[in-house]
Amino acid sequence: MLLRTTTGGFTTCLCARLGSDGVLTLANAGQLSPYRNGSEVDLPPALPLGMVAESVYNDCQITVSKGETITFLSDGVVEARDTKGGLLGFDRTQELSTRPAREIAAIAQQFGQEDDITVVTLTRMV
Repeated sequence: MLLRTTTGGFTTCLCARLGSDGVLTLANAGQLSPYRNGSEVDLPPALPLGMVAESVYNDCQITVSKGETITFLSDGVVEARDTKGGLLGFDRTQELSTRPAREIAAIAQQFGQEDDITVVTLTRMV
């Protein structure tokens, strides 16, 4: 449906399901990988939604232990650009990934917001 209705651009998506047993199932469609306790989660690469009708989106699973945090963020964080044109970038984003979502978003906005900024952190409590 997206392939037929798009007038340019693309749609990225990352689906996540955290079970009560701590198993986190992820399926990626061109979105940035989340961070687990400050380390990037290794996801299979995939095209954004609607680019190719025959695209296959494989899922993967990791186990999230009690107390671990998963941080999801949009590319607007990494692509925040300062007044000199410098990007916040992947290295700085990874350094920030253990901070609360509100703080990461505020830092990206202050750095120089050019795109949507979405940050969600999940901490397994039980």
